[in-house]
Amino acid sequence: METKNLAKKLKELRTIRGISQEYLADESRVSLRTIQRIENNESKPTGETVKRIAIALDVELTELIGDNSIQETTDLKSTIIFLKKQLSKTNKKSEIKTFKKFISLFQKLKEKDLKPEQIQGIESYIKYLELEKIPSFSNEIFKEKLVKFKKYLRNKLRFVPNNYYTTWASSFGLSFAIGFTIQKNIDYKIKIGVIFVALILIGIGIIVDLKIKKQERSFNF
Repeated sequence: METKNLAKKLKELRTIRGISQEYLADESRVSLRTIQRIENNESKPTGETVKRIAIALDVELTELIGDNSIQETTDLKSTIIFLKKQLSKTNKKSEIKTFKKFISLFQKLKEKDLKPEQIQGIESYIKYLELEKIPSFSNEIFKEKLVKFKKYLRNKLRFVPNNYYTTWASSFGLSFAIGFTIQKNIDYKIKIGVIFVALILIGIGIIVDLKIKKQERSFNF
């Protein structure tokens, strides 16, 4: 392994991610002194050490030790690390809650089998949000950005929350049917008809959700 190349790549990746040596040491469970020695090209790290650093940076080993050039980007990986860094800086419950929601959403997107055009759209919108330019800590602005991003996923990428239509149909249909059937002066045949309509509505909701799931548009917001 070429230590000079590793030192350069590690510095570049850490700078792109916007994280300190101390933060990287904590995340990778590698001593701060080891991180410093690697970046100063003073030691040759073990394979396990490099692996831990790569996991903490959320990059492939080849990106850390290979010959490929590093490009600054606002992708899902770098955004997750940026948000984790922001989370580590605060102890306010409201800010912690917001950052955790943001991180969870991006993690789920990262784990989802997205199409290339979806990834491109998501990363373009992340760039548009300019999260790194938000003054620390403007929790309300981060919350607004989170709401905007969820709207983008729904309106532009047509993602739908898991079991959305089933939940809506059940909530509306059952509440309407119950409210209708408890009326004393309504014929029981009409009550049965209303219950039947409510069940049909729920069935339609289930069918629509299954169709959305088959199209891989369902997503846990």
